[in-house]
Amino acid sequence: MRKLALKKLKSSDLSFFKTHFNHTPAPQSKQKGFNLDTRVMQGDGFFPALKALLEPMPKKAVHVDLVFFGPGLAPAHSLARKVKIDAKNLRLNGEFVHDPDDEPDRYSQLIEGDFAVMEFGGDAVPDSVKVVLVTAKNVKDTNLHKVFSKMLPSSDDSMAALSEEALQAAIEEAQPHAQHPIRNWLAPVLLEEIGSGDSEAIARVNKLLPRQGFSPEAFKATKDAASRNGQLGEELLKQYLESSAPHGVTSHEWTSQINAISPYDFSLTMAAGELRHADAKSTSGPFSTRLYLSTAEIRHALGSGVPYDIYRLYNVTEESAEMRVARDVKARLQVVMDSLAKVPAGVNVDSLSFEPDYFAFEPVEIQIVLPMDE
Repeated sequence: MRKLALKKLKSSDLSFFKTHFNHTPAPQSKQKGFNLDTRVMQGDGFFPALKALLEPMPKKAVHVDLVFFGPGLAPAHSLARKVKIDAKNLRLNGEFVHDPDDEPDRYSQLIEGDFAVMEFGGDAVPDSVKVVLVTAKNVKDTNLHKVFSKMLPSSDDSMAALSEEALQAAIEEAQPHAQHPIRNWLAPVLLEEIGSGDSEAIARVNKLLPRQGFSPEAFKATKDAASRNGQLGEELLKQYLESSAPHGVTSHEWTSQINAISPYDFSLTMAAGELRHADAKSTSGPFSTRLYLSTAEIRHALGSGVPYDIYRLYNVTEESAEMRVARDVKARLQVVMDSLAKVPAGVNVDSLSFEPDYFAFEPVEIQIVLPMDE
């Protein structure tokens, strides 16, 4: 579970930025950094024992890698700061945040009532904080600011935990600029595609986040998430095959659990005695998310003599998924293999990505829900 929060910026938060501190009236001129709501940060929140763990540390603080994106389309600005106990409060602070040399007015456009979408990394204590700044004064942020204002409408609102689903809904409602950092920082399907090694997704991230890029830790996490989605999809398909749904399957073998490098996931025996091979292609995103086939899978589909079906599971969660099926995809894959035969000697193509519409998927959407534990 990602540790996401939406924060409404107060005047004390803005004092974190040197440009605002310089214009703060003298009685309020003490730098405070970002105040962090303890209800969000500890207890039942992101880091249950945070204060207790910070107390014995030098200056009651832990160092974090801090990255700001925005306002507007401004790129990553990487810093080193602290999360610490300050008096009785939790704060993100340290040295002032100065405007980058090549963006001298970047943070001066922030005003009280603007927003920070924050993601905290780390297990017991924070070790990184990523922030997307959204201001009413930047036209590229206007729609996002309006949506976030509905989520934290009161002037007393400070900070609230944010689910991935709520953030995605906000992005879909606001429809920010295509280059807005919030689209690429938090789009689950984009991360999944990166984890699957999708070249287009990787190129997009490298283009849109040239300074920040993608850390080895983040890349490993996306690969793990993509692998987990694949496992969930197979488990959900197994549940479907064992259900009383009219799928026409009398028996099945979960082949990939016996042979991890099998070019198909399930061997199916149909009611008429026919044998078919089924490959589960799973995504947490919508049906339109690209799917991936290895060259080994393509060769098997073409050469085994057994009909090869693709079971496309999408909107996959821990408990449910939707599914559509493409039956016997041999003809569509033969066209691909004919093209691969023209690749020069010494060049190997290990896998390919496909738009789902390349295959003739049946229009029927099948709902799969895991039974509740008794």
